[in-house]
Amino acid sequence: MKNHTRLLLISLLGIVMLSSADCNKHPTGTDIPAFTYLEPVVNPPDTFQIVYNISTYGDKIAKVSFKDNAVWLVEKLGAEQVILKAISDTVTHYIERYDTLAMQGGKQYLFVVNNNNYTNYTNYFVQFTKLPISYETFEPKFK
Repeated sequence: MKNHTRLLLISLLGIVMLSSADCNKHPTGTDIPAFTYLEPVVNPPDTFQIVYNISTYGDKIAKVSFKDNAVWLVEKLGAEQVILKAISDTVTHYIERYDTLAMQGGKQYLFVVNNNNYTNYTNYFVQFTKLPISYETFEPKFK
């Protein structure tokens, strides 16, 4: 009987540990600043993250304005089924996992996340990294 109880306790402990693991946690040990989607992000650093609360239905919209013209790597840090789209004045661009976008300084872009209620995540991170690529020669521009 003791072995059955011990096996049950070990199994329950394993279930609790696995259920508390979240593959969309903010990377620990990093100095990358994280901004909330609820406040406009203006002139961000060369690497930053936006954290979205996707525990409820609907689009979560972050407004981002960059200081200078630059080429940025935009990547989802978590479940791929979460929808991420970048919106400019005239274009909507869906980002599957990551993409490289040439964006104008001083212009506001919208970055929209929606989980369509497929996942049980609370926080979802999108990372932006400024690339050492010439904006002038990079095509196509995301206008």
